[in-house]
Amino acid sequence: MHAPHTYSPSSIGDFNGKYRFHGNYRSQWASVSVPFVTCAGMVESNMIQQYVKGMSAAGGFVYDVTGDSRFSTTHLNMGAGYKINLPDLSSQIRIGIQPTITQKKIDLQALRFDNQYNGYFYDDNLNSVENLPRLSRWYFDLACGVQFSKIINDKWKLRTSFAVFNMFAPKQSFFNNNNIRLDRRYSWQINGAFQMNKKSVLQPGVQLLQQGTYTAINFGGIYRYDLSKSEYFKQVFFAGVYFRAVDSGDLIMGMDYDRWRVGVSYDINYSGLVPASNFRGGFEFAVIYIIPDKIKRPTYKICPDY
Repeated sequence: MHAPHTYSPSSIGDFNGKYRFHGNYRSQWASVSVPFVTCAGMVESNMIQQYVKGMSAAGGFVYDVTGDSRFSTTHLNMGAGYKINLPDLSSQIRIGIQPTITQKKIDLQALRFDNQYNGYFYDDNLNSVENLPRLSRWYFDLACGVQFSKIINDKWKLRTSFAVFNMFAPKQSFFNNNNIRLDRRYSWQINGAFQMNKKSVLQPGVQLLQQGTYTAINFGGIYRYDLSKSEYFKQVFFAGVYFRAVDSGDLIMGMDYDRWRVGVSYDINYSGLVPASNFRGGFEFAVIYIIPDKIKRPTYKICPDY
């Protein structure tokens, strides 16, 4: 939630302001096993447009740790985006690229094996006799994306994007099996914004993900209600729901408050894992902060009193 660069690198720089900072925290499956925890952070800048018109830059990380083995994945990425305003003045194309360095690591010391049972009890001083050629792996990868947005009329705005991740299909095996590679991941999404009235906006959306033999479809919408009393101080409440087909539903709620956006979501699981999960999935917290461009306020002439 609220991490657009994970959907497409073409979102880099797609905001009004000088800098945008993201922070995300997610914990899931605590009701089933050791919680799966994900932390992410990113900073974007449009200041590079002073030197190259339409250009933006970004850098960030994603850290994920799962299961008893504390299997961790760390992504360190840089990125660049470029926007092209089309002649009709209501359409825009954005392209983005995101090189990434990734480390995957497993901790065998956190696991228990049959060979460490001495006949009476578990003894962690006994050799597990489990040996892997490597306990970590580094690789370089690349993602690319393109986005098209258009203001259709005074009621509707539309945006769609397509991205390819893991373009180099990097090697994954801890057993040095070079035939085991990470499949490319394809991401396509389309979303809109419908101005229902002066205060209310409805934002429906659909996302399709495909990687190897697996496919996921997410769909839903967000309702936004403007509480602002001034155009210079934004206050917008939002809430909505998104579904992942035959898997789960996400309840979303948050607030835009001036330069801040804070959101929380909860993932309700309704897949075949329900006997273990009891419908409980994961909690996510997200925060975004934007340093705006200089606000151009109307000028007033001060008249003297007589």
